[in-house]
Amino acid sequence: MRHAESMKESNSLFSLPNYPAWFGADTFLLAGSAIHWIVISVMAYQLSGSITVAGWFSTARGIMSVITQVTGGTFIDRHDHRTLILVQAGSCALIWFTMGMLHVAGLLTFPLFAGLCLTSSAVFGFLGGTTNASLIRVVGPSRYAQAESLNQGRDAAVNTAGSPLGAALFGVNQAFPFFASAVCDAVAFVSALFLHLPDISEASPTSPENPGEGTMTSAQTGGQPANKSPSFLIDLIDGWRWVLASKTIVSAVGIVGLCQFAVFALHQAVNLSLVQMGTDPLLISLSNVGMAAGTMVGSVVSMRICNNIPAGRGIVAILALTAVSYLPMALWQNYPAIIVSTFLSSLPMPLFAALANGFVFSKTPVDKQGRTRSAVMTAVMLFASGSGALAGELIPRLGFGGFVYVMIALMTLSATLAALNPRIRRIPASPEWPNVPL
Repeated sequence: MRHAESMKESNSLFSLPNYPAWFGADTFLLAGSAIHWIVISVMAYQLSGSITVAGWFSTARGIMSVITQVTGGTFIDRHDHRTLILVQAGSCALIWFTMGMLHVAGLLTFPLFAGLCLTSSAVFGFLGGTTNASLIRVVGPSRYAQAESLNQGRDAAVNTAGSPLGAALFGVNQAFPFFASAVCDAVAFVSALFLHLPDISEASPTSPENPGEGTMTSAQTGGQPANKSPSFLIDLIDGWRWVLASKTIVSAVGIVGLCQFAVFALHQAVNLSLVQMGTDPLLISLSNVGMAAGTMVGSVVSMRICNNIPAGRGIVAILALTAVSYLPMALWQNYPAIIVSTFLSSLPMPLFAALANGFVFSKTPVDKQGRTRSAVMTAVMLFASGSGALAGELIPRLGFGGFVYVMIALMTLSATLAALNPRIRRIPASPEWPNVPL
């Protein structure tokens, strides 16, 4: 019995030396974003008075993140991750505290609001990949898929609590969500103070050892990444060249990006339609409960089966199921149908992240994690960044139901392309990943 309990404890990610601090920093950064996420759309509409402006504002924020993310990954690979997490958390805390104070003072105009939001998007794009880039140094490649599954469930739980909390605070005082976000970012800052990452040279994806155990910390080595070139531009080009050389990554980015674009566009369509109808912000936030509940359930399942599923066939099946899951929303176009569709579509998402992200990033060299994630996320976000503008422009022309059908067609195309691509379809289960090229 004691041996079984010891094994169970050792299998917990939280038994790893640095995981609790990493998890705390990443979780509270996410919470800070979740609390003001719905509020931003409402405030943009209130301050501008236009649903079209609100849609384009969402797109502008996405474009800002994409632009800064292009160079952000290289910057992350060249600098101490712990320091960058502290900078990100501190900057975000200052931005949202300033937003709250301007609102309290009655000085928050749309230009000021837009400027602070775009600054936040720039920080997110430039430094937001730091916690993810450092994850493999905390958990090791063999437990990366498990960590991705847990993160998906955590993200859903935080978003489930964060969005309604932000909406409720907004109902009491419109400045409160921004102050709450500032507090969350401050807690993330404190959590990162306890994070001591192993040296990059000791945490290689090709090594089966856990990088969190018995390795030198970045503080002991000066916090400098291994294999850093004297030239930022050389490192930037090297990272992008490495990513583009992998036909599997290039294929996956195009296929998944198409599906992500459709999913993001549908979420934007739901939010914009509800805002335009004058729906209470709390009810708008609750429209995401179905998605969060499905993700949490899917996360539990994914942690149990992610290492046994042939990744390629799993990815194809999940893309197809995502398209089918939005049919209730298209057919009935009401609040319950939205909840059902978002629940069904989110059930397999943790498994999808474990299979797709697990394969790519567990096989990516540790000193290229930031650049690879930057390249992948830049491409995916480039797809998604226009979703808000597209929703704002097409909903008045096609109607909500027509818009949903168009997005379902794009998802179906994504699943078909994945099924026809042997590089995606033939990715094996995770125990076989070391034997196949990226």
